[in-house]
Amino acid sequence: MASAPSQVLRALPARPTRRGAYAAGEIARYLGAVSILVVGVIHAQQYYDAYFSFVPTIGTLFLLSFIGSGVVGATLIAPVRRLGRRVSDLILVLAAAGGIGIAAGSLVSLLISEYRPLFGFMESGYRLAVVLTIVFDSLATVFLGALVVLVARRYHGADG
Repeated sequence: MASAPSQVLRALPARPTRRGAYAAGEIARYLGAVSILVVGVIHAQQYYDAYFSFVPTIGTLFLLSFIGSGVVGATLIAPVRRLGRRVSDLILVLAAAGGIGIAAGSLVSLLISEYRPLFGFMESGYRLAVVLTIVFDSLATVFLGALVVLVARRYHGADG
């Protein structure tokens, strides 16, 4: 006679359902949107309040990161699902790819600038803004990467 836990395990699906994969994608979408928006806010704060606007090249990159993060975040939050599945998936994957580029580029640049000058600027120490940037760049990359993978799985039949 089978025990109750083994019956429960047999009752669970071997793969996530389409509904579960869709829900996971939407969760990744919104968490990625919030994460990339926080990345933009941190860069804006550093640009305006920490006077990075006066640092050549780096200041411009901080401003561009703020603007790009805002565009990507707004796109990810926008109700694009009303445009239909294929069009909305394309828009979301393109926005996610842009967000991954911003977050990963920001993270790599920060890590490089901790050890050697980058465009004539070298970061020193792990102040709060640096730690928050590392955390939210990483979160944005993970969540938006998950969104891309989950959307791609829908089109390659791996979802059932």
